[in-house]
Amino acid sequence: MRFFLTLILALAPLGPALAKSVFPTVTSEDLNGAPKTLPAELPGDPTIVFVAYKRQQQEAVNTWISALDLDPSQGTEFVEIPVVGGATKLIRNVVDNGMRSGIVDTDMRARTITLYENASFVNDPLGFVGRNQIRVLIVRQNGEVLWSTSGPATDIQVNALKEAFIAAQ
Repeated sequence: MRFFLTLILALAPLGPALAKSVFPTVTSEDLNGAPKTLPAELPGDPTIVFVAYKRQQQEAVNTWISALDLDPSQGTEFVEIPVVGGATKLIRNVVDNGMRSGIVDTDMRARTITLYENASFVNDPLGFVGRNQIRVLIVRQNGEVLWSTSGPATDIQVNALKEAFIAAQ
């Protein structure tokens, strides 16, 4: 009995550390062509991170941006991270130019960092499965994920994000 109690007490400090998710380290470019190493070069500490996997998910990201009244030129720091798949590296210029044509605001382009990685590269360390919903996270520059959810904005989730973001500052 004493052995098991000692073992539990010895492993207890590892429990929370193992349960926390960490944003993976990756180097890419924003849509203005500036190189970024994430999460160290996220614009704020913390930063709201929107991860999308499919073009049609932009609408879900926009529900959050609108609900939070985010402005790419000022205020709360946020980034959009489209995860487009490793195979698209071969047509990276086509993909980036296509996104640039839809995002003419240079401040918003600076907040859009495309990852040419498979979804599992992002999902696995964060504990997500699949590509059918966007992910919304609050991430520190050291990679620590403080809060996360999936899907379009709801009043409950927006309020939860606001509370978590304020608490993280």
